[in-house]
Amino acid sequence: VLVCSVGTGGHSAGVARVLREFNPDMRLIGVDTIGSTIFGQPASNRLMRGLGSSIYPRNVDYRAFDEVHWVAPPEAVWACRSLAATHYASGGWSVGAVALVAGWAARNLPADTTIAAVFPDGPQRYFDTIYNDAYCNEHELLGGQPPTEPTRR
Repeated sequence: VLVCSVGTGGHSAGVARVLREFNPDMRLIGVDTIGSTIFGQPASNRLMRGLGSSIYPRNVDYRAFDEVHWVAPPEAVWACRSLAATHYASGGWSVGAVALVAGWAARNLPADTTIAAVFPDGPQRYFDTIYNDAYCNEHELLGGQPPTEPTRR
């Protein structure tokens, strides 16, 4: 299983295509943000950068995805800060969102499933947002652990 955020679609399309040459049965789980139109949600203001879009990027290989999970900004912040505090790994919105979905996959798929997650960036551009308490309080991003199961609609 490959867990990959989707913004322009470059990482997911390129990495999945190469890995499927070696493992044609590999599943691809896409990670998008609330308010992104990439996978058909209505457009709305998006706080998270690096994933999601208000257009339909030409690089996205829609048929390659087996499933898609949408992550809200408070969930991504919780995951980013948890990773930094407990695993000494850090990154931006995409990293938090991907880590959250990869964790869900690890809890819910068979124990012998190999799960790879693409963490496309580091924390440098996010010290004033994700890792800044004042910013997070202003945008109501702190205060709760995300659910352990995806919400079904």
